[in-house]
Amino acid sequence: MEDTPSMTTPSRDSTLTFREVTEENWRAVANLSPKDGQIGNLAPNTLVGMLMMAIWDPDEAYYIWRFMIDGRYQGLGYGRRGVEFAIAHIRQHNPQAKQLGVMSTPPEGKMSGNPAKNVKPEDSPYKFYQKLGFRETAPPDEDGEIMMSIDL
Repeated sequence: MEDTPSMTTPSRDSTLTFREVTEENWRAVANLSPKDGQIGNLAPNTLVGMLMMAIWDPDEAYYIWRFMIDGRYQGLGYGRRGVEFAIAHIRQHNPQAKQLGVMSTPPEGKMSGNPAKNVKPEDSPYKFYQKLGFRETAPPDEDGEIMMSIDL
């Protein structure tokens, strides 16, 4: 596997595969860049994003710790397919798991004292997760982030 993404441009119809982040490909993951304002999905061997999950309780909940699609490939369905793949993976490998959770900025965005942490409404992933069936499960935390989850 290459250290950097290949020059093949993914499209909406590209096959999506998940691969482990390894010593050989971690730089390509580290070099992903979301769209302006946003803080291992692969298509034709081109790295388009990454999804990292944590297991809080194997019998209860998994958590999307980090999920990012490179800004060049957003809007092509990779995000939706990535979450669907993650859900299928959990169901296959741990059928007793009950929920998949994720933290999101609110749909109206977020302003803070630190400009680097500001999120415009159009850059919040809230509506993306909501369209996939995630629902708010807790009030905003001290950073204004909202816990969302979907039943597995």
